[in-house]
Amino acid sequence: MARTELQYMDAKSSKFWHIELNGVAHTVTYGRIGTSGQTKTKTFATEDKARADHDKLIRQKRKKGYTDAAASGDEGDGHLPTAAFGGALKGPETGNASTFIGKRVVTYKDNSGKTDGSVCYRIRADWDRDNFDEDLTNFLNGPCATTAQGLLIGAWSGESMYDTDSSQAVETLVEHAARLPALFGLFLGDVSQEESELSWIQQSDVSPLLGAFPQLELLRVRGGEHLRLTSASHPKLRALALETGGMPVEVVRSVCGGAFPELEYLELWLGTQDYGGTSSVDDLKALLSGGIFPKLKYLGLRNCDYVDSLAGALVDAPIVKRIETLDLSGGTMTDAGGKALLSLPTGGSLKRLNLYHHFMSEEMTRTLAGLKLAVEVGGREAADEDDWRYVSIGE
Repeated sequence: MARTELQYMDAKSSKFWHIELNGVAHTVTYGRIGTSGQTKTKTFATEDKARADHDKLIRQKRKKGYTDAAASGDEGDGHLPTAAFGGALKGPETGNASTFIGKRVVTYKDNSGKTDGSVCYRIRADWDRDNFDEDLTNFLNGPCATTAQGLLIGAWSGESMYDTDSSQAVETLVEHAARLPALFGLFLGDVSQEESELSWIQQSDVSPLLGAFPQLELLRVRGGEHLRLTSASHPKLRALALETGGMPVEVVRSVCGGAFPELEYLELWLGTQDYGGTSSVDDLKALLSGGIFPKLKYLGLRNCDYVDSLAGALVDAPIVKRIETLDLSGGTMTDAGGKALLSLPTGGSLKRLNLYHHFMSEEMTRTLAGLKLAVEVGGREAADEDDWRYVSIGE
């Protein structure tokens, strides 16, 4: 009897898919995480035919972005499943999260909500009133905080998001860290495009959060304006994601010089110079060398306007020989970058390559799809008459 358990999570979905092979039959159970789902059993004439269909279904699910669930720890046991760190093989998105760490997201209203840790609360200001500070204080002093495993900090100002940075929110969280003993997933900046353009979100130094929450496993930050990471170290952090339309080189260098011994998932939206991006391939050398983050499985260098150069540097980089997923989605990749990626090693740990949103020719996308990897080459764009290409998310 063989059993495979997969999960799929992104900003809009949180699903599981399990298959169990037993002789001449296999049974599939699927549905939304947190429910018992639906079950279907299919019987075949021989065991070989049952196994062949079993293997085919697993390949199809993996190509759609499903990832292993069982090997990453059971949800709710205080240990984040790897599948909860990011989304499927698609491009960057900037809507409000509907799921986080595999749980449904609920906007906090008062302390009458669930207190069993089964949901993640989002604290955010209403557009017409600045209620953020009051709601955050009430939440931290109420019963929901003590069992919260995941917390999302949304818009921290109703009408002046462009003038107010996240420093006060960070300071409040740090001051009341003891009120969040179960917290292991934090999203600072769950701000939709309607509330603020990505590159206009005013961030601050997020390092104090790493020091205040030693049990933290996932930190996701959205917004690059004034973003700083002056002290990049954490003994337990397994996932770090920084979403920007243009990442300051100081932040890139801080991450690449950081001490994250347990890091499995790294997602950097490098962006473009037009929106504050000042890094280059040279600033990623320590990362590409494979000398840091020994447990890294997923490397996302997304939304990048120098992705062609990155592709050329990555194919021979030691880091590629030990990660499982390489995510270059959202960038401005052309056939030059695609041609370089044809030399990626395909016989080792690398299993998935995400190139969603690109400027490659149809011929190149067909060639890349033939690699012995699960390759996402959707989202093909065309340059304008001036040969101008754009990252997926700038403003």
